[in-house]
Amino acid sequence: MRYIITATIIVLLAALAMPAVSQSGQDLSIQNISAQNLSPQNQSAASQSDRTWSAQYFSDQADSYFFSGDYDNAVKSYDRALQLAPNSTVLWNNRGKALAIQGKFDDAISSFDKSLSIDSNDLEALNLKATALSQGKSDFDGAIAIFDQVLQANASYFDAWIGKGMALANQGNLYTSLACFNKATEIKPEDPTGWNNKGVVLREMGRYQDALNCFNQAIALDMNYDTARQNREYTLQDIDEATGSTSSSSYSSPSQSTTNML
Repeated sequence: MRYIITATIIVLLAALAMPAVSQSGQDLSIQNISAQNLSPQNQSAASQSDRTWSAQYFSDQADSYFFSGDYDNAVKSYDRALQLAPNSTVLWNNRGKALAIQGKFDDAISSFDKSLSIDSNDLEALNLKATALSQGKSDFDGAIAIFDQVLQANASYFDAWIGKGMALANQGNLYTSLACFNKATEIKPEDPTGWNNKGVVLREMGRYQDALNCFNQAIALDMNYDTARQNREYTLQDIDEATGSTSSSSYSSPSQSTTNML
């Protein structure tokens, strides 16, 4: 599309899930319990706790790299954590996010697939895989099928409605895309992403005043939402042109770059 559509994947950056691993190993350290004083069964438990604590350490390290924008080192630290907690779907998902941001979509999808091999019902992994397929590989049909799978399990999954709407818009299915964004704004009316993307589709359909209302709503929710501000300005130019008061229309460049994706 010729206008700006923003991805939720931007939102997912701030919502990076913390690894769900136990910190009981820290408790053992604080209590200064020696393994020699434990029964064989408890020795095994202590060993497992130490492994979990180490996975937590490397996971926290990876999260720090991630939020600082050092995605290469984030992946390396997630790899070290996964050596100790190979069945953590959270770690595999976070690793995939870091890879996707770097444009390594095939590797990212492999991470999400690994997560799904552990838990085939992991909705975050499914949603992330669909987003990578859509925005990274332009496999819109494949992405939509997975988004539908997510929405069948949870009809209120905001990110899936946004992702499906974007995939449909990229296919030119504007009316179905608009229905997705309508649903997204119903679920989370406080999120400006849904309003901006809804406005993009309405503008593409020539419904300029409705589009303008959506962009205004997005800006009211986030005064620093530059994408919505740009779209608002272009829509105002459209309205001026429609009344014959200005010259040529401006075109915005897509904001769906890999750096904004996951």
